[in-house]
Amino acid sequence: MSNTERFFFRHTTTVDADPGDIWALWVDVNGWPRWDSGLESTKFSGTFRKGSSFELTPRGGEPLEVTLRSVTEGEEFSDETILAFGTIRNAHRMRPVAGKVELTHEVEAVINKAEAVFFASEIWPHMRDGIPEALANIRGIVEN
Repeated sequence: MSNTERFFFRHTTTVDADPGDIWALWVDVNGWPRWDSGLESTKFSGTFRKGSSFELTPRGGEPLEVTLRSVTEGEEFSDETILAFGTIRNAHRMRPVAGKVELTHEVEAVINKAEAVFFASEIWPHMRDGIPEALANIRGIVEN
């Protein structure tokens, strides 16, 4: 029997934009609060590549260290945050579809059972519900 609980959410949307414009938003880590209202701030001074880390402060939360786990320029990136009560992984992908761009954002949280009830009621709803909004905000920026 596992001593963790897994949470997972995926959202996909299609935008009429140049993939380069989307990629530019993604690699501008310090600008993420512009399209992700769940973020108070981000601090990144390195190169956007696998293994690089940055500080992310969720709205109303404490700063967290996030590490880029994969980066394929112009296509995808993933990141991971290791917390005292579990691990959160995000994956952001784009691919061309019929002259447009399909954007997908996935989040997976693997949380210690002892904290899973708190996480499920206090943290997860904000993370999960923020993803469609963030993708809609990206659409609003790149389609205008």
